[in-house]
Amino acid sequence: MDNYKNISITINEVTKEYNKGKGIKAVSTLFESGILNLVVGENGSGKSTLFKCIMGLVSYSGSINKRKIKMGYAPEEYVMPLRMSVVDFLYSIGRIKGLDRDLINNNLETYLRYFDLYPYKNKLIGSLSNGMRQKLNLMQAFVHEPKIIILDEPLAALDEDTIHKVIKIIKEKAKTKLVVVSTHQPNKFKCRNKRIYRFEKGNLIND
Repeated sequence: MDNYKNISITINEVTKEYNKGKGIKAVSTLFESGILNLVVGENGSGKSTLFKCIMGLVSYSGSINKRKIKMGYAPEEYVMPLRMSVVDFLYSIGRIKGLDRDLINNNLETYLRYFDLYPYKNKLIGSLSNGMRQKLNLMQAFVHEPKIIILDEPLAALDEDTIHKVIKIIKEKAKTKLVVVSTHQPNKFKCRNKRIYRFEKGNLIND
C-alpha cells in the first residue's frame, strides 16, 4: 500500500498575469501533508489564481511539482449540472475518479448524511439553495477520498452549524492528507497544527 504520509506540493517562481495587474507574481512556497495549510488574503489577492495553477486549469510560468495522485478541488464558484440529481452527480464524480460502485455508494451514504443532504439526494441541483449547493461542492471534492484536497473559500454561504461540521471534517482530513484551504475566516480554524500563507496584491508576503 502506498505511503501518503509525506505528500507535498512545491511551487517555484509561479507567475500568472491577468489584465489590470491581477494574478500572482513569482510565488514560491511549499504545502505539506499532516498540517492544515490556510491561505488568506483579500478578494483578488491571488488565492484562487494559485489554486487554479495547482489544478492545471490555467497556464502559468514557473513550476509546480506534485505527485500524480487523486486530488479533490472545490472552487469558490462551481458550475454544476443543474438538471442532474444530487446523487447522480456525486456518483458520476466517483466513477470518473475511478472508485468502484460499492465504495462510491458507501461514501455517498456517509457524506449525504454528514452534510444533511440525504433527504435531498434525488432533488435536481437546480432546485437547491446556495447553501446546499456549497455543501454539494464540498462533497464532490471529498467523495472519491483524494489524498490532496484544495478548497477555495469552503465556508461561503453556509450556516453556523454547517460551518462547524465543515471545519471539523477539514481538520480531521488534514491529519493524514495534504489539505490547502483559502479562507477569509482563519480564526475559525482553531487547531495547533496549521500554517498560514498570506497573499497581498498577487504576492505571497510571508509563509
